[in-house]
Amino acid sequence: MTPAINADRLWQSIMDMARIGSTPEGGSCRLALSPEDTEARALLLDWCRPLNLRFEQDAIGNMFLRREGNDDAAPAIAFGSHLDTVPTGGRFDGVFGVLAGLEVIHTLAESGVRTRSALELVNWTNEEGSRFRPAMMGSRVHAADLPLEDALAITDDEGISVREALLAAGQCGGLTPSPRGWACWLEAHIEQGPVLEATGADIGIVTGTVHARYFQLVVTGEPSHVGPTTMDRRRDSLAAAAEIILAVERIALGAEPGGRASASWIENYPNARGNVANITRLHCDVRHERAECAAAMDQELRDAIAAIAARRGVLVAIDPYATFGPVAFDPVLGALLRDKAGARQLVTRDLIAAAGHDSVLIAPLCPSAMLFVPSVGGITHNPREYSTRQHVARGAEVMLEAVLALAG
Repeated sequence: MTPAINADRLWQSIMDMARIGSTPEGGSCRLALSPEDTEARALLLDWCRPLNLRFEQDAIGNMFLRREGNDDAAPAIAFGSHLDTVPTGGRFDGVFGVLAGLEVIHTLAESGVRTRSALELVNWTNEEGSRFRPAMMGSRVHAADLPLEDALAITDDEGISVREALLAAGQCGGLTPSPRGWACWLEAHIEQGPVLEATGADIGIVTGTVHARYFQLVVTGEPSHVGPTTMDRRRDSLAAAAEIILAVERIALGAEPGGRASASWIENYPNARGNVANITRLHCDVRHERAECAAAMDQELRDAIAAIAARRGVLVAIDPYATFGPVAFDPVLGALLRDKAGARQLVTRDLIAAAGHDSVLIAPLCPSAMLFVPSVGGITHNPREYSTRQHVARGAEVMLEAVLALAG
């Protein structure tokens, strides 16, 4: 008989973690390498200490917690996610994957079950990319998709570098970031969408991800007085940015149902009431299930920007600073998750992930798979984000079954 996870313990661990960086609206704010993120990492280590896990940390702050197996030559089975959140985060995004993995290890330990292969629980650094861009930073560096020195030099909006933040938080480990020779990688996550709930499915089997392209735009106009400067003489960077934002939305609407696009961050200079804006920075992205469609959206955005810039007399610099996907996850691992869910009489549904996840970076390194549990109302990156106790327990149960099958 497979040991059963402790659903109450899993739920309580999620609720306890949510108290770190809690917001008045009921969510959590733990930006990467902030004091709140550091406290969350310390709590994870406290929970792991009685389990006698070997803790290692690399120079970008990724955390690896290893339960040794009976065969030192067998590559480890790895799983996890991230503890950092967006500023308006909920209690489940990322956290569920880490704590479901912890619950798997906890269950095996208290049941006296030893596995042939070692198990590694991972907390990746700066998955969200809210404080430091790009997103999935820790896994990018781990996978050599982003050089370590380049990542360490990146600064947040306050001018604090990743290197400085790591040192201040005490999260700069001694390992050089690099692949760890895992047999495979599994990540449990909330769906962050409405499909599972709407279709009555219990478990989502993620077969792959969309292709996404991220941009920073710098719109440069000319400073002038809002009173004396006539409208025909203005080179207003903020007005141009507003038009670009609407173009982003128009492109997304035209790319549905498989496409998405967003303009999600803006910074304006001098941001003074008496000045026509002359420098506006904007972050946006385009994404689609099909890579060629994402490329077409990219070109459509560039064409729209060029037309807006010419008409308004501004300059727009485009920095395509990051991409991810499309990635197809391992079908054998997907079938295993599907079978284990089916054995528990759980309804599964295959899905494409529209959001970025660390698994996107790990998939080229070793066989990888993702498992989704339902999100009530499809709400995410929002304090009202919610998955039920039963949702998360079922996801952890399927993870446990899969880990045992893989680890021996």
